[in-house]
Amino acid sequence: MPVLPGWIKRVSWVVWVLLLVSLPVTSMPLVVKLVRSDTVAAPSGIFLAVLAVIWLIPYLLKHGALPKTTLPLFLFFFLALISSLLSVYYAIPLYKGHGVVFEVGTALATLIIGILFYLVTVTIIQDEASLRKTLQWISIAGALIVIWSLAQAVSWAAISRYPAWMKSIHELYSVGPLFRQRVSGFALEPSWLAHQMNVLFIPYWLAASITRTSAFRLKVWKLSIENLLLVLGIAVLLLTYSRIGLAALLVMLAVPVVLAALQLLNKVNQRIFNMDRIKQSARFLKVIFQVVWFIILAAAGIGLVIGLGFALSKMDMRMASLFEFDFQHRDALLYYAEKLSLAARFVYWDAGWGVFERYPILGAGLGNSGFFFPETLHPYAWKLTEVRELIFRTDTLLNSKSLWIRLLAETGIIGFSAFISWLFFMAEGIPAKLKNTGKLPAAMGWMVIFTLIGLAFEGFSLDSFGLPYLWIALGIGSSMYFSKPGNPADARTRAAS
Repeated sequence: MPVLPGWIKRVSWVVWVLLLVSLPVTSMPLVVKLVRSDTVAAPSGIFLAVLAVIWLIPYLLKHGALPKTTLPLFLFFFLALISSLLSVYYAIPLYKGHGVVFEVGTALATLIIGILFYLVTVTIIQDEASLRKTLQWISIAGALIVIWSLAQAVSWAAISRYPAWMKSIHELYSVGPLFRQRVSGFALEPSWLAHQMNVLFIPYWLAASITRTSAFRLKVWKLSIENLLLVLGIAVLLLTYSRIGLAALLVMLAVPVVLAALQLLNKVNQRIFNMDRIKQSARFLKVIFQVVWFIILAAAGIGLVIGLGFALSKMDMRMASLFEFDFQHRDALLYYAEKLSLAARFVYWDAGWGVFERYPILGAGLGNSGFFFPETLHPYAWKLTEVRELIFRTDTLLNSKSLWIRLLAETGIIGFSAFISWLFFMAEGIPAKLKNTGKLPAAMGWMVIFTLIGLAFEGFSLDSFGLPYLWIALGIGSSMYFSKPGNPADARTRAAS
C-alpha cells in the first residue's frame, strides 16, 4: 500500500462510512437540484466525489496497486468511449429536442461514476479489519432499509395509507411517491429497492449465513446479525412485489439448497453402496438412485415455482392472469405479457434489440439507443397506454429497461463481450476464496456468486450504470485485501500514475 498521510486515511475512512450509510437513498431532492437529474441522484455520489479527490487520486499517484479485475473493466470503458465518439457520424434520428452530445455525455458520466465506485472500493479495503468494518456499515445501512420498509408495510396494512409524518420524511429523501401496498424503502421505487437487496445486501447476508461467519461479535439467541437481517431482508424483498427481484431471490436461495441436497446424496451413497450385500450391483443402483434424486429435486423445484406463482396470482393483481393462456391471439406472447403488466418491458427490450441489429459491432453509442425507439418499436407497442403516454405526452427519451439489451444496443457485441469478460474475471477468483482457510474470504466468494446471480436477473429490470450496489459488491470481492502477495484469492497489477 502506498504511504499516504495519516489524516488522508482517517478523513477518507469517515467519508467512506458516510457513503456506505447513504447507499439506501437513490433520489434525494437536494441532490436532484444539484446534479439536475430526476432519477439517479444519490447522496453517496457526493461522498464518492470527495473520496475520488482525497483518496483515489493520491493513491494512484503514489503508484497504488489495482487488482487484475480492473483490466477488462478499463477495456470495456475504452470500447464504450470509442463507440460513443463514433456515434457522432451516425444518422441518429432527432427526438423532441434531445441532443446526442448531451445524452452521450450523461451516459459516459454515469459509467465513470460506476467505475469510480468500484475503484474506491477495491483500493480502500486493504486488510481484514477494513473489510469487516465495511461489512458492518453495509449491514447497518441494510438494517435502516429493513426498519423503514417494514414501517411502510405495517402502516399500509393497518390503515391502508401512509400517515402525514411518514410522507414528510419520505419527501426529504425521495422525489418519487410512496407506493400502494408495495414498500420502496429509501429508493425511488420498489424495483430499485429490490435491486439494492438482490445485488448487495442479501448476497452478503446469505453468504455470511451459509459460511457461519459475521462481521459483528454480537449475537441474538445464538443467531448472528446477518442471520436476522437475511430473514428480514427477504421479507422486505417480498413486500416490494418485484417479480424479477423474486426470481433472482429464488435462484440465490436454490444454490445452497441444491448444494445441501448433493451433499446429502453423497452421504447416502457412501452409506448404502458400501454395504457388502449390494457392492456388486452398486454402479447400476447408483445411477438409478441419482436419477430418482434428480427427479425429486426437479419436481420439488417445479412445485415450488407453481406454488409461488399461484400465491402471487392471488396477492398481486398484476399476476391475476398468470395461468390464463390464449395462443389464438395474433401476438400471443405480447398479449399474455400485457395481461401480466409486462408487455411494455417486452417491447422496450425488443426495440433495443432492433437498435443492436442496426449497429451490431460497436453499437449506437452510450445513451443513443432511445433515439431509434420510435422506429424500432414493435407494432404492438402502440396499443400500450404506457408507451403512448411516454411518446406523445412527455419528452422522455425511452430506454431498454435492461442492462443486457442496453449493452448490446449501445456498445455492440464487442462492448457486451468486454463487460461479460469483466464479470468472468470476477468469477475466476471465486474458487480460491472458497478454498481459503478463513471463513471471511469464503463468505466473500459466496457473496460474489450471489451478486452475479442477482445481477443476471436484475439486468432485465434496470439499465443504469450509476447505481452503486453492483460496483461496491464486486469491488469488495476483488478488493486489495484479496490481491496482496501471498493471498490466493487474486493477483495484483500496478496502476500507472
